[in-house]
Amino acid sequence: QAWQKLISVLTHEIMNSITPIISLSETLNERKMPDDTDPEAYRIMKQGMETIHRRSKGLLSFIENYRKLTRLPQPTVQPIHVQSMLKSMQQLVGPGGIQFAYSVYPDQLILKADKGMTDQLLLNLLKNAHEACVTQPKSKIEVKAEKIGGEIHISVSDNGQGISSEAMEKIFIPFYSTKPTGSGIGLSICRQIMLRHKGKIVVRSEKGGSKFTMIFPD
Repeated sequence: QAWQKLISVLTHEIMNSITPIISLSETLNERKMPDDTDPEAYRIMKQGMETIHRRSKGLLSFIENYRKLTRLPQPTVQPIHVQSMLKSMQQLVGPGGIQFAYSVYPDQLILKADKGMTDQLLLNLLKNAHEACVTQPKSKIEVKAEKIGGEIHISVSDNGQGISSEAMEKIFIPFYSTKPTGSGIGLSICRQIMLRHKGKIVVRSEKGGSKFTMIFPD
């Protein structure tokens, strides 16, 4: 919880500082060149203002992204027909040359969870699995849902390169990413969603693939 409070305070303060900079740079950019201004000096100033505006907007977008970590609501629990949920996911993952398969046991398995949050969980994990195995000659993603004792396990497996032991220790840490353009919040949000459901998410990985399992209380 400490890092959540820290993120909340930092994002609030940074946004309060960056918003007027964006507004002022927009205003200055719209001003016309006075008659007695050197054109070259004005051009350089204009470029500077555009850079300030562009970088400020980028920082604002960056901060907004991380605010998501501190704004997860409490789940609205409802019965979810797991078979139907995974079938809808198949339509999203199927295209693109990746083999997608899923299995549910028992067939009419019902998960009691927040539908929107569960969709977000699955989409995050499927996106990661897609990126992990898309370069493989025979890329494959498999989702398995089953009831085990008093729990419901939903796992997402891929046949990608696997996750290094160094990365395994950090993948759930906010802001950490092995991707050049990754935000580092996807798996952090997944973990927070599972905690909201009084469940957990575990990962196993080796050379040749990874497996993420969401464990919900039944």
